[in-house]
Amino acid sequence: PTVFTALSNILCGYLITQQIPVAELPQHTHLWLLLLSSAGLYLGGMVLNDVFDAALDAVERRERPIPSGRISRRAAALFGATLLVIGVSCAAMVGQGSLLLSGLIVVAGLLYDGYLKSTMAAPLGMGTCRFLNLMLGASAGTTITSVWQTTPMMVAAALGMYVIGVTVFAKNEAGKSSTAGLLTGVGIMLSAIGLDAWLISSHGVKNAIPGGQMAFLILGLNIVMRSAIVVMKPAQASIQRTVGLMLLYIIFLDALVVFGFTGNAQKAVLVIVLIAPASLVRRFIPMS
Repeated sequence: PTVFTALSNILCGYLITQQIPVAELPQHTHLWLLLLSSAGLYLGGMVLNDVFDAALDAVERRERPIPSGRISRRAAALFGATLLVIGVSCAAMVGQGSLLLSGLIVVAGLLYDGYLKSTMAAPLGMGTCRFLNLMLGASAGTTITSVWQTTPMMVAAALGMYVIGVTVFAKNEAGKSSTAGLLTGVGIMLSAIGLDAWLISSHGVKNAIPGGQMAFLILGLNIVMRSAIVVMKPAQASIQRTVGLMLLYIIFLDALVVFGFTGNAQKAVLVIVLIAPASLVRRFIPMS
């Protein structure tokens, strides 16, 4: 289900940089290619994560597809690599800037899967992947040099910070989490939401600022309340459930940014409807 949060990043980056009426969006091939690229890169990274974890899963999670023998490690590696190639190829059809970012996402994803996730740099690795993914959405029509635009970079930085916070919060979701770790994660997430609110007030559409800031405040308070429950009683199931919601909130954040920068409620709705398929798939596959 988390792939839909990756797609919301693409929509966010695209909609805040491309001044296109909602009715014309289905005709824009670049948008569909970028969505397909992000899906391929994200899902490919998830498959290869299982490939890298096969030896550990054989000890701790024998029910997983590779350790259980339902699929070979070689076949999984080939499938994951194919998804990455699809992602990079779709980005290449959009332009130089998109190709560059897709390549950087592949490098960042493989570094995370193969090495960073077992180190203290794991949250930074996850945040970097999300930063690059939103930039991929904003890359249509750019070159290798012009892709680094100030506004989408600041929005992407706020998203990356939020994901770092979620990762810190979720770091020990499979075991016992420390109160300090949980509180640190919440603090980083709230800082990211505050950065988004500041960006809207400084660079957003004037008539969208009050509503956007109120929505950010409500979202922040919701995170505080849900986190307080976990901090008081840090049970594994409770932490995993809360992490799933925090990941789902990425779609809300992207929708609020789109509304704040465009003042167009219809464009924000295009993003927020991704909540529906994500919530549906979440009933069968946990978000983590």
